Amino acid sequence: MIQTRTISVDKKKVRLQLAGSLLFVLLGVLFVVKPFLFIRSDDPTVIRIIGYICTAFFGIGVILFVQKLRDKKEGLVIDGEGVTDNSSGIAAGRVLWRDVKSIRVEQVAGQPFIMLEVKDPLSYLQQQKNPVKKTRNGVELTALQNAGRYFSPVFKYQV
Repeated sequence: MIQTRTISVDKKKVRLQLAGSLLFVLLGVLFVVKPFLFIRSDDPTVIRIIGYICTAFFGIGVILFVQKLRDKKEGLVIDGEGVTDNSSGIAAGRVLWRDVKSIRVEQVAGQPFIMLEVKDPLSYLQQQKNPVKKTRNGVELTALQNAGRYFSPVFKYQV
């Protein structure tokens, strides 16, 4: 019997990501409210559009990072039945050992990740419940991209 192992989410890293997102939200708001602080032309349209995009994108990040800081779940739980990933906004959830074909370490932008390749990736894609992560037909875009690039849509955990 495999002993249950847990790995916590790095709250310090999440706080830094939250601070960075808040900074970019404030910058985006400034782009919208005071565009002439950042440009010399008479038309502030482009800088305001950038401000709206920046505020929306990083505003979503603020919400996600605050949720992760309030979340009491362990980032990763490994037990006899499988692995439960609660590490990020695109976490895979529960992956059973019987569904795993291979385990390997991959690198994305120089950051190592543990990748679990599963026998039926589509079944895991269809289990996605978070509406923010879903696209058409209940399939999450990031997971599909992972499936094409890394042969595993399911699991990425920072090493």
